[in-house]
Amino acid sequence: MRGVSFVALRNLIAIVAEHPEGLRVKEMTAIGRENHRLRTAEGKIPSATTLYHYRNTLLRLGILIKINKKYYLNLNNPDVQELIDVLSTTSKQLTVAEKKCFARFVIGNSDCRKNFFNLFLPNKSSYSLEEFIEEGQRVSWKRYNDPGSNGVLLQNIDTEEVNLWLKSGNEIQAILYGLRYWARNELNIIDELFLEDLGGVMYPTYIESKIPDSNIIKTILNSLSTQEWTKISIRDFALRWGPHFHISLTTIFKTLSFLIRSYPEYIVTIPTSESFATITAGSPKSEAYQLRSYLQDSSGYYISHIRIHRKFLEVFKWPTTMNV
Repeated sequence: MRGVSFVALRNLIAIVAEHPEGLRVKEMTAIGRENHRLRTAEGKIPSATTLYHYRNTLLRLGILIKINKKYYLNLNNPDVQELIDVLSTTSKQLTVAEKKCFARFVIGNSDCRKNFFNLFLPNKSSYSLEEFIEEGQRVSWKRYNDPGSNGVLLQNIDTEEVNLWLKSGNEIQAILYGLRYWARNELNIIDELFLEDLGGVMYPTYIESKIPDSNIIKTILNSLSTQEWTKISIRDFALRWGPHFHISLTTIFKTLSFLIRSYPEYIVTIPTSESFATITAGSPKSEAYQLRSYLQDSSGYYISHIRIHRKFLEVFKWPTTMNV
């Protein structure tokens, strides 16, 4: 599995759907490059190798079939027809409906479950997308360079019994930067945050959510002590309640930003320096990854904690709409 653009996969499906007589590779490539119908995640025209990975991904997911060197939609699978029915080729991003359809193919694939998703649900060998999101546990990944422990360890941190070692470069590429990338970046069915002791902590999330999130607001209100100020660690809060409510960091952070913006006299932010927040990072890419676990305010500062005054309980009013 490779880190592919699912927008490109969607557009490739649309191209094949326009040709029920089937398409050969050269025909598919030519049509895909007409009017730039196929683009990589970076917006570039895909190379022959990238197009191969697009086709191979759709074959492995059971969306396309290959007969006598021609590619067809696998219309014997009713989920393929459902995907075709929700295709929106005019959108530059996947719609929620498209993400859900693609996610069902990915979750339903036995190789994907065996090599990644089963870590989140160690007591089940088969499950739906909804079951994965609502019942999935937390899984960490961490890179080790010690003698005898060289590679990437994925571990269910709720059971501490199920783990998977990725030793080879191909394994790391396929699972960490393939399946994990699909689930987090393309389909939004997992999110993750970084903690120095655990590494990256992944957990299942709903594909769509309302902002500000009512569960997060209720949790904030319930967490206030009788003392004048209550101090909350952003990452600790996200680690506990993101997995509990199955919501993304983006939803958590936008909800907190809404409260901070609405009640500045009762909620005080505590920034941290970028150098301290990324003290274990070894590259600019690693720094960016670690910083995504911090709330960033309107001035660009990274917030590690917030302090909330006890009078916040008295002045808080629920917003008239929960989609601010």
